Amino acid sequence: MNARIASCAFVTLLLAGTASGTAFADTAEVPHQALQAPARLVAAGFETTTRVTDTRFDAAGHVEQGYSLLRQGKQAQAVKLFDKVIADADQRLSGDLRQRLCRGGASSGIAEPAGTVAVDSALCEAHFGKGYALIDLGRGDLAEAELRAASQMAPGNAHFANEYAELFKSRREWQQSYDLFARAWNVVDKSTTGADARVAARALRGMGFTKAAMGQYDEARTLYEQSLQYDPKSEIAQAELGNIARRKAIGS
Repeated sequence: MNARIASCAFVTLLLAGTASGTAFADTAEVPHQALQAPARLVAAGFETTTRVTDTRFDAAGHVEQGYSLLRQGKQAQAVKLFDKVIADADQRLSGDLRQRLCRGGASSGIAEPAGTVAVDSALCEAHFGKGYALIDLGRGDLAEAELRAASQMAPGNAHFANEYAELFKSRREWQQSYDLFARAWNVVDKSTTGADARVAARALRGMGFTKAAMGQYDEARTLYEQSLQYDPKSEIAQAELGNIARRKAIGS
């Protein structure tokens, strides 16, 4: 892939070793400790995707600048840039009620069905980046709509689905969180040595965590063990397997 736009999907790849919730122990993956990382990590090594050049409005440039501001801890300013990308798309598609699907990137392998319109992949990234920033700002209530929009417009993007799942995990809405982690697992590359191995591991750990939170310990153990095939050094998975064993032993 050979274009200028930087994919914020890399954000969740960087954070693949974390998830959320406090149902088990201090070793559990904690979602918005993870979501504080953009100020330091996001855009440290963007994954490029294809986009159509637009000389009227540089959506990709705005997205890059937005993530640069996130790295500096300037979330409110970043939101303003992401909003410009979203507003430009809304203006262009005013009156068009078709579902938006972002071209390129992780959703490029999914055919665009009837009743949809292809949009610049920068729009997905703008929604995702805005959601990320809003969580950093303590506005998870507003972030939900942005993460949902990014996930719906890029249904093949496991990074987006994982991060959206984290939001529900932080709210202890276990089934909704599990379903979104399962969606990420369904679309991610299953190669244990592939580029998405840590993303796959994160999805499996998320599924395992939510299963354990619902008291389904055998299923949770299986999922954590499977995650170690993708991320063998995960201390989180090992710690959660220990927690599950202790809870089964005491019958809680």
